[in-house]
Amino acid sequence: MTQSARKILLIAGVVFVTLTVVSSVTLYALRGRLKNALTSTLREKFHSDVQIDNLQVVVFPHILITAEDIVLRINGRTDVPPLIAIQKFTLSASLLNLLRRHISGVHIEGLQIHIPPRPPGSPPNPQKKPGQKINFPLVIDQIVSDNAVLETLPGDPKHVARDFNIYHLVLDSFSFEGPATFHGTLTNPLPLGRIDTQGQFGPWNGEQPGDTFVSGTFRYSNVDFSSIKGLSGTMTSFGKYDGTLDQINVEGDTAMPNFALAVAGNPMSLTTHFIAVVDGTNGDTFLKSVQARLGDSPLSVSGEIVGIPGVQGKQIMLDATSQNARAQDMLRLAVKGGSPIDGTFNLHATIDLPPAPPNTTDVLERLSLHGQFDIGKARFTNSGVQSKLDSLSRAGQGEPKNEDIQDVISNLRGRFAVEHGVVNLANIAFEVPGAGVQLDGSYNMRDGAMDFHGHLNLDAKLSQTTTGVKSFLLRLANPFFKKNGGGSSIPIKITGTRDHPSFGLDLHPQK
Repeated sequence: MTQSARKILLIAGVVFVTLTVVSSVTLYALRGRLKNALTSTLREKFHSDVQIDNLQVVVFPHILITAEDIVLRINGRTDVPPLIAIQKFTLSASLLNLLRRHISGVHIEGLQIHIPPRPPGSPPNPQKKPGQKINFPLVIDQIVSDNAVLETLPGDPKHVARDFNIYHLVLDSFSFEGPATFHGTLTNPLPLGRIDTQGQFGPWNGEQPGDTFVSGTFRYSNVDFSSIKGLSGTMTSFGKYDGTLDQINVEGDTAMPNFALAVAGNPMSLTTHFIAVVDGTNGDTFLKSVQARLGDSPLSVSGEIVGIPGVQGKQIMLDATSQNARAQDMLRLAVKGGSPIDGTFNLHATIDLPPAPPNTTDVLERLSLHGQFDIGKARFTNSGVQSKLDSLSRAGQGEPKNEDIQDVISNLRGRFAVEHGVVNLANIAFEVPGAGVQLDGSYNMRDGAMDFHGHLNLDAKLSQTTTGVKSFLLRLANPFFKKNGGGSSIPIKITGTRDHPSFGLDLHPQK
C-alpha cells in the first residue's frame, strides 16, 4: 500500500471516528431533549407525574422512537393504580410528515388504563370555559394498541373494580384538540362474548378523565350464556352509545333464539330492546326500559345491575311486568317437559339475583322471585288432569253424569315466591264452573315434587256429586262439609309430581 493510500485511509478513519463520536453525543443529547419534551407534554396533558425508562432514538432513514415502562400517575397519586402504564411504546415518523406536524404512527403494547373515581363532591361532566383550548402541535395519524386492559376504579373502596380486556384498538387522527375515530375488539367475561365497537373518543379531559366524551356503535356477538351456570343459549346484541366514560347512555337490541334454564331445558326465543345508563366508574348498569319478547309473549323490565361492597360480580335487581302473555311461553321456560297450562298470563314480579359465590352455584340456587300472577281461560295440557277438572266441574254443578260438560276452562291466580329452586305458592285460587279450589303449598322446580293443601269448594251438596247408593250415603256427610252460603267445602291435598299428581282428601288439614 502506498503512502498516499495509507494517508487517505487514516483521514477516513479519523473522520469516521469523529462522526461516530459526534453522532453518539448528538443522539444522547437528542434522547435527553426528547425525553424531557415527552415527559413535559404528558405531564401537562394528563395532569400526571411521568416516568419513562429505556428511551431509544433512530433518526435515519426515518425517525423511530421507542420507550419502555411508561407510567403516568394522575396528580402524583400513589394510593390508586397509575392512570396509564405502557410496557412498550414505538413512535415512527418521516421528516416530511413532521413538517406537516403529523406523526405517522404509534404502536403500544401492554397498555393499562385505570380510570380514577370522581373526587367526592365534584360536579359531573363540567363544561369547559369559553375559549379554553388544549394546544398540542402534533396529530398522530394512527395509534394501534394490542392486549390492553381498561379498568374503572369505583369511588367506594369497598366495591370491586371492573376490567375490560381490549385485544385490539386503533385510533385515527388523535390529538388533544378534538375527537379521534376508533375501532376496537374486546371480550366481556360474563356472559362470555366478543364486542366489536367503533366511534369517536375525546378530546381527552386531563383534569377529570371520567368526563372524556365517547360515542359509537357496538356489536356483542357469540355471547355464550352457558358461561353462567344454570343458563344456556347464544345471544347477539347491537346498538349505540354516547356520553362520558363514567356515564354512558346505551340503546340497543338483543336476539337469542335458544335461551333456556338448565332446570327445564326448553330453548325459547328471547328478544329485547333496551335503554340503559352505564356508570363507567364501577360498571353499574341502570336499566331504564327493557321491552322483551319471550316466545310470543311481551315482558317489560326495569331495574339495575350493581356491585356489592367487597364482592366480585354484580347483583341483578329487576321489576318485571307482563300483560296478556301466553302461559305456555312463561311456564315452558321454567317447567321441565313443557308448560302444563295454556291460557292468558298476567304477571308482576321482582327479581333478585346476587353474584355467584366462589363455589359458583347455579342461577336457580341463587335466584329469588316474588310476585303475583293470574291465568285466564286456562286449559291443562295433560289430558288426565283436564279430565279430572271436567269431572270436578260436573260434580260441582250437581250433574256428575252430564258428559256435555267437558274441556272446561278455568281461572288461576295467586302469589308466589321462588327461593333455592322451590316455588312457594300462597292464596292460590283455582276456579272451574261449579267448583273452586283454594290452596297453599310448594313446587320443586328440579324434580317436579308437589305438596299443596287447601279446600275444594262445590256449588252442589256433597251428595249431589254422585248418583245411586253413594249419593244416598253421602247425605249423611252433607252437614260436615256444608259451606256457608250453600254447597260443600272439602279439605283436600295434592301431592306427587307434576307428571303423576295425586289428589286426595286431607284428613289432617294444616292450620
